[in-house]
Amino acid sequence: MSCTEHIPASYTDTGVGRFAGNPFIEALPPLEATKRQFLTALAHYPPVPTASTRRRSEIARLMELSTLNDIVYPFPEYQKAGIAVATMMRDTYVARNPLSAQDRQRRHALATNGTDGLPFPANWKSSAKGHLMMAVSGMGKTTFIGAFLLRYPQVIQHTAYLGEKLKCMQVVYLVLRVPHDATLKSLCVQFFEEVDRLLQTSYACQARSLGQIAAMVQLMNQVATAVSLGFLVVDEVQNLRSARGGNAEFMLNMFSEIIERLGISLFILATPAVQAVVENSVRNARKLASYGETVLSPMSSDDPQWNDFCETYWDYSFVKKKGRLDTTVRNAWYAASAGNTAFAALAFWLSQRNEIGGRETIDAAAFARTAATDMAFLQPAIAALRSRNPTKLRAFDDLLFSPKYRALRKLLGAQDPLPKKATLDEFEEVSADGAPHNKGRRRSKALPAPCAVFNGDLPLEDPLAM
Repeated sequence: MSCTEHIPASYTDTGVGRFAGNPFIEALPPLEATKRQFLTALAHYPPVPTASTRRRSEIARLMELSTLNDIVYPFPEYQKAGIAVATMMRDTYVARNPLSAQDRQRRHALATNGTDGLPFPANWKSSAKGHLMMAVSGMGKTTFIGAFLLRYPQVIQHTAYLGEKLKCMQVVYLVLRVPHDATLKSLCVQFFEEVDRLLQTSYACQARSLGQIAAMVQLMNQVATAVSLGFLVVDEVQNLRSARGGNAEFMLNMFSEIIERLGISLFILATPAVQAVVENSVRNARKLASYGETVLSPMSSDDPQWNDFCETYWDYSFVKKKGRLDTTVRNAWYAASAGNTAFAALAFWLSQRNEIGGRETIDAAAFARTAATDMAFLQPAIAALRSRNPTKLRAFDDLLFSPKYRALRKLLGAQDPLPKKATLDEFEEVSADGAPHNKGRRRSKALPAPCAVFNGDLPLEDPLAM
């Protein structure tokens, strides 16, 4: 089991009045000074190949192609999402200042489930928020949140704040993925496994020994509170459409409870297929997008952003004869990808792989050959995206926003333009090396090792008492 480094808390004044005197907020990295910094900090461009690089052996250059996987292209929408995440990661702790008597009472009530007569504070109000990032597969949802969270420590260890004892662990964020079976139990166990990985605890084993899902959810609430979890990322939420019975509604209710009662901010990642789950629940949709939403759309062929994207990737040409990126080449590149970033990166990677040791050049013919052979299985989705024809897009349930979901967004006050096209869920997120992204740790099918029955032992709910 890997163990994440526990960073000793170092407190810095944020310059924001409402954050002053809150050790959980002041222990986080300094805030960016400008909006633009949210983009520049996310961008990542590895060293570009030189003429000398392109003279290397065929195999050496084939190995270098994986450099394409390391590029993080900062889309303008990332700025909005970055500001939202930075705000939520701090706002979540405004109502959960560990030095306040009210928060100590709240934490104690959650830890004991009110069994000792001390109730949940009636006037406590959550400061947590929810943000929804929606995009078709391959448009960079997971890339965005992964790049953003790299700047944040995952576990902070507190010992004292301004001379006052404060002994506790602060888990800044967790990243979960709704499993394909969309069961609440699977998601809960995944939560405990992540906490165990970070803190070297054994909650997953204890949770599996519980006989009822209600008890497991209660334990999850207690642990999340005890470790001062601030921010929860839940990916692949569209998988809830596979939930049996009322499981989808149960999980959405749990997400709302995490925001409202536990005070933990939530960042939801999903494809448009999630609309079938949320469009019938205005209350949950409002909570999940209480701090807005970000919609990432595939680029159009005449979009200046598409030109800039192509020019950025073109610099990473490893073929011997780096040609000119003209309109003909860009159009062939677009035909092979329909403006989807993952498909575009994949088409460029595969085309170079095919041409190294052969013609040693990338042109329109190279992209056409790649589309017809290596990417043939993706062509139905790519053709639907290029067409922008609602009838063709409707053949894939996460390519198109339904009229009912559009009406729901309007009801909730969403102002963002909806994407006109998207990709299908059946096609996994594809990286530039042609392999599906591994969005979560592979789960073993082996039976879990026996463990002691859960005895109720948890970290103390009051950090001042630890």
